[in-house]
Amino acid sequence: MTIHRNLRFAANAAPALYDALDRMEAAIEQETAILRENGATELTDFNHRKRQGLLEINRILRNFDAADLAGVDRTRVLRLVGKLEENQRMLAHHLKAVDSIAALLTRAMQDAESDGTYGRGGAP
Repeated sequence: MTIHRNLRFAANAAPALYDALDRMEAAIEQETAILRENGATELTDFNHRKRQGLLEINRILRNFDAADLAGVDRTRVLRLVGKLEENQRMLAHHLKAVDSIAALLTRAMQDAESDGTYGRGGAP
């Protein structure tokens, strides 16, 4: 009975994993494309989709044994990893830009609050 269950599971598990990987890849590709176009203003939906995808992949993999994992198409997994790395680079680029803008705004607010007495030009 166990052997038959494992064979049936293995036959169903791989397609489920590949479907989950495909959905994750699609979400990553869409987010990266928006980031590349500088069109991202709200990433909440993408964060939700990525969290859900990771949860789904983890649930599927929890039921895999070593033999099942050995049969996984590594090319598909590595392709997703590459897309995740590109996505990470784009997100880091946007975060750096946000930090720069925040620093500029902070400096402008501090300059506006100063009456100039002890400013860069010295005492009047």
